[in-house]
Amino acid sequence: MSLENAPVKRPFDEDISRKTKKQLLEAVENQHVSYLTPEDEGYSQLVASKYSNFVLQQSQEFPERLQEKLAWAFNTLQAEGFFHRDWVRVKGRSFPTYVSRLLIGDPGVTYKYLGLRLFPLPWTFPGRSPQNDIEEACSIIGELNAHFKEMSRKFITEKRVTDVRTGVCTSSNDEGTLVNGNQEPIETEDVTESDASMGAETKEAENKCAITSSDHVELESDPSKAVAESKESNSSSTSSKDTSGSDTSTNSRVAHATCNLPSVNPRPPDTDDRPPLSLEEGTDFNVALLNYMDPSDHTLRLKEEPYYGMGELAVSWHMDTGLEKGSTVAVYSHTETEDCERDDCNKWCIGVKVQWDVDTPALAVPLNTGDSYYMLSDLNDTHQHCVVVGSHPRYSSTHRVAECSTGTLSYIQGRCHQALENLEMGGDDVGPSLKSTSIDVISFTEDIHIELEFEWLRQFWMQGNTRANERDFWRQHMEGLEGMWKQMELMTKLAIGAAMEGSSRDHHVLCESLIDYLSRRNRLRQEHVNRFGGKALVTMPSDEMPSYRPSWQATDANHPLPFDLDDIIHRLICHIDADYT
Repeated sequence: MSLENAPVKRPFDEDISRKTKKQLLEAVENQHVSYLTPEDEGYSQLVASKYSNFVLQQSQEFPERLQEKLAWAFNTLQAEGFFHRDWVRVKGRSFPTYVSRLLIGDPGVTYKYLGLRLFPLPWTFPGRSPQNDIEEACSIIGELNAHFKEMSRKFITEKRVTDVRTGVCTSSNDEGTLVNGNQEPIETEDVTESDASMGAETKEAENKCAITSSDHVELESDPSKAVAESKESNSSSTSSKDTSGSDTSTNSRVAHATCNLPSVNPRPPDTDDRPPLSLEEGTDFNVALLNYMDPSDHTLRLKEEPYYGMGELAVSWHMDTGLEKGSTVAVYSHTETEDCERDDCNKWCIGVKVQWDVDTPALAVPLNTGDSYYMLSDLNDTHQHCVVVGSHPRYSSTHRVAECSTGTLSYIQGRCHQALENLEMGGDDVGPSLKSTSIDVISFTEDIHIELEFEWLRQFWMQGNTRANERDFWRQHMEGLEGMWKQMELMTKLAIGAAMEGSSRDHHVLCESLIDYLSRRNRLRQEHVNRFGGKALVTMPSDEMPSYRPSWQATDANHPLPFDLDDIIHRLICHIDADYT
């Protein structure tokens, strides 16, 4: 195989990255890598030995009525213009994804990948029925989500029972060990060559065979009973997740939500010390990333799969990121045609491989409309997958357990309220003031200030007014957050005044801290303004042009601070210098 069209990738600066990449490329050049399809001899044995957590559920095993409803939902969302190509950030540049996307999920949850935070349409509407076609379509995706939870738990439970009966060595959360016992780097692709849902570095899974007596009882229990218990647990957890916000408008382009916001995820950020996910946690899908692609779109410059010769790629080799480690991913595939049987008709395929493994063949699994596949437990942490383009337009719905310990509306609202506790608004005769100007308190509030502006407000508005208008639930809350952000601007102004009113060491330390924060804010604002280059803006649809919000003029007397903070930074520096001269 020629490597002329193989994408040039930058390894992760580890020696093992260069070594394993070199080995793989040499194997490709010498035609030593291969893949198997379900039609090939040895496919079943390969799946059982190296891909046991990959499960294909064919369309005839899927509820027929739900398939019909999903076809209507996909077409409705597409006809109403809710699918958009994401502009993601890779190596300091912005690129559009090949596929058009839409996020649907638990109200108040967000999902971030490649520098882009997505704000979902809700799929639940507590206390009322869906009020328009868009809400009905989203609720159907919610039905699919409930189905995937049930089936994922069934497959995992059955697999655990089988593993125990056959003596297969697994840990309590179904983790296996990496092939050859190596911790290997994750392959990355530029978005110019894929839509690159890049992975984070994978850590070697624990190799444990010990099963406690309680584990044994659980594994030997009736799978159907375990699934029923999971459904009951999921039902109660779903009802406890949804919290606040309502709207009675019936605008067909807006998905409204009367809902309860989920609490801040109590689980700590991903660390080696975290306990494995429970069966329910690892399959408690909170978002679904919908994808749409029409291969006949000649504006797409698709690239060939570089290693195995599988065909053109819609999504290159990657591991889904921003997820709970060890969580399951479930995907439904819908193609806008009957199953391909003609010689000139190519089916869409899902490719799966052990990351950077030269010896183990990959899988290439053709997908008929209505098929689903599951990457159970830790498969996404140890394997990579790609999507090979077929002949006809395709929708998919990818259900994930997003890691959102710092990515919910209730989280950022709580953080803002914490910051604003340091603001004393005063009365008729007394202006606003800070309760404390200690360095710790100012640092705490400025961290929240920056997080709010750049992880939430600018992330939301830069995706354009069309998406903002489609998400009326989010728009209302963003406007409320923007009001709190403006109060934090006032707090920064008050902190600057406090720092410059004295010449003690504490005043200098506060000045230096504020210089760091203001410089950082200036840099991030400039990066935001420059996020989309001139070429990107020329090719971007007018209704998807970024909105640079919050923004204001330097002459706006109602705003506490200017947009460009260079003059204030200079004044703080001069204040320190004057005291030392």
